[in-house]
Amino acid sequence: MSRANFGLVNALIRYWASIRAGRQTRTSAVKFSADWIENAQNVAAEERATVARFRLWLSEQNVTMNLRESISTDHIVISLYPLAEGLAHDWWSLFGSREREISLIRHRSGYAVPDIRFRFDGMAFEATALQKVYQNPPLRFWAGPSEILTRDEAESSLSEFIGVIIQQLASKGQRETSAALRWARVQASRSDPQETIFCESAGALGLDPYAISGSDSALIEEAASLFHKESLAEFLSGARDYRASSILDWVRAAESRPTDKSLVLDLMPVIRKAVRLAPERQGERSWALGYRRARSLREALDLRQKDRIRSDKAFAKKLGASANFESAGVVDGIRALRSQTTGDDVSIHMRDHGTAPQAPVAQLFSFARAVGDVACFPSPARSPVNQLRSAHRQAAGRAFAAEFLAPIEEVLSMQADGHDSVTIANEFSVSTTTIERQIENAQRITAACA
Repeated sequence: MSRANFGLVNALIRYWASIRAGRQTRTSAVKFSADWIENAQNVAAEERATVARFRLWLSEQNVTMNLRESISTDHIVISLYPLAEGLAHDWWSLFGSREREISLIRHRSGYAVPDIRFRFDGMAFEATALQKVYQNPPLRFWAGPSEILTRDEAESSLSEFIGVIIQQLASKGQRETSAALRWARVQASRSDPQETIFCESAGALGLDPYAISGSDSALIEEAASLFHKESLAEFLSGARDYRASSILDWVRAAESRPTDKSLVLDLMPVIRKAVRLAPERQGERSWALGYRRARSLREALDLRQKDRIRSDKAFAKKLGASANFESAGVVDGIRALRSQTTGDDVSIHMRDHGTAPQAPVAQLFSFARAVGDVACFPSPARSPVNQLRSAHRQAAGRAFAAEFLAPIEEVLSMQADGHDSVTIANEFSVSTTTIERQIENAQRITAACA
């Protein structure tokens, strides 16, 4: 039996040692380890070569600990090849999509594995272990903690994990496997910045960049002519279930209107003041920044806790918009567009939310999210406000809008006075969902703003 140990530095797999020597270097509370099992019984050669006793720790907790018929075991015996192959094929979806969660279960190839899930929001990479119960065999994995990584840490760690398994295969004379060939293509694409952008854009749309149609390639190129970096990823991730070409047409039509229909002339001066009042903190989650910048912008605008914003037009007027400020028409897949390519001139193009009774509330919240995008990311950009929840910029904007329109201290005060979520929502011109989430996140808001 040969032995390999590997793990994560501040995340997923920065712990490993020589396959032959079996050395260990503990550099993180999170690690993987694998003891290769020689001459394992398996029909597929790739799987047979990579059967191991496998352990995984997240935040010093062994999440491969399992219970089988009242017997507790600290490892599982599986082939690691399907995991490496799956991660290689999922690479661009994992790092391109902003709303997709990938579980190792989808690549278990019949083995019982814990429900380890990966998610990337554009800034933070999260690895989480959820409880999983199998009936055949009767096996239970318990829920575990989460581990947060930077993108660089996640890429380095996952690359190391895949590389270790491919190395094990090579040591058994298996060099031209599907995993090795796919990983070579991914590595080549990662070495070219432009190809990386294209591949991640395909992943954001849920497509394989190496088997993509001409029309989808053209769509990506068109989107990339308008959006860049994180905004491109969030636009495509949000457009994948809609007609992205129609959204791009709407963007161009909105921006071709007279500027007095969208320009918020006084926004950047107060944003600069808000940024000085609440400077960015290293390693801060996007939603935490959103909460803090909401409070600092209220202060910059001299808004008291009891002051309410009743409509998107009223909010726009307070930020220097003209009386001609208006929505840009109906479209599916986007709520608003923050348009600011140079200088201080910021335009906010609102999607018409319709005539339903809840439309004014939704329109106000969308406008506040667009303001939040400027407050949290003041560098000039063209960026969408859409239905995504977990994406980095969208999460910041949502948190900003909720705290700006319905400050948690005021919400809790009304709740303490015996008012329910409907009454409180009407008071702040937001949805009951916004109020309920504010109350649910009260401790998190207070901690973020401390």
